[in-house]
Order: sequence, then C-alpha cells, then structure tokens
Amino acid sequence: MNDTDKEKKNRKTAIETAYAYLAARMRTSAEVRKHLEGKGYSRDEINDAVNELIGMRYLDDYLFALRYYEYNREKRRGSGRAAGELAEKGVDPETIRNAREDFLYSEKVDEYEDALAVALKELELKPGTDEKAMARIGRKLDGRGFARGDIFRVLEELRRRSGEE
Repeated sequence: MNDTDKEKKNRKTAIETAYAYLAARMRTSAEVRKHLEGKGYSRDEINDAVNELIGMRYLDDYLFALRYYEYNREKRRGSGRAAGELAEKGVDPETIRNAREDFLYSEKVDEYEDALAVALKELELKPGTDEKAMARIGRKLDGRGFARGDIFRVLEELRRRSGEE
C-alpha cells in the first residue's frame, strides 16, 4: 500500500466530517457545504452528506434562524440585524422571512418596545436629550438592527418625555 492509498483509507467521509463540524454548535446548510468544500470533498459527496443531515434533522435552516432570532433578542438587538447575519450565513431569503415572522408572532415581540428599552438604558448610562444624544441613540439602535420606523418613534417618544420634565 502506497502513501496515497493510506491517505484515502484514513480519510474521513464527508458525513463524518460534517458530524464533527456540527458537534460544536448548530450550523446552516451553506456553512456545512462551505466547510466540506474547504476539506476537498466532491460536489456529490457534499450533496449526499447535506441531504442526509437534513433528512435526519441535524441540519434545519428554519430552526437555525428561529434560534438565531432568539439569541439576537437576548442580546437586545433588532430582528433586522439577525436577518442580515442569517443572509451572510447562507440562509435563503424566504426562510429568513418566515422564521422572522413566526418568531415575532409566537414570542409576541414588539420591537418598538425593545428599542425603547435599549434607548432608555442608554440614557441611564449617558443622560441627556439634546440632539447629539438623540443622534447617538439613533445610531446605536440602527447598529443593533432595529427598523428605521421604530427608531424614529423611539426618538420622538424620548423628545416628548424630555419636554414633559
């Protein structure tokens, strides 16, 4: 047996490599495909491995997206940021949209209220309701992925509250 034959014999199958990759945490189908491509597996081996993992429910982009929205909310981020990051991870737009709608509905999420809570916390840390403070809060909410409409409503609410004091 020469060295090439030994390497082939000792080489893990695509599915074994995928199992090891998934052992650390959930991944998207696209992430697994990219990982296997990087390991030099053929397109057919990759397709077979991914399809088997999907069939066994080890890979589920919809469930991954739901969990990702939950994680982002725990981090006090808006669903827009999660949607962008899911797209970067290779989740298809329809799955992103469906998971987002389902998550917001099932968890009864009001992203305006979430954004307002982040803004009020920011004001506790750095008081002030002048235009500089409003711009800072607006940028913070935008960076966290809240919708522009919710950001404008939050800033309007903060201005209204500061006028009442």
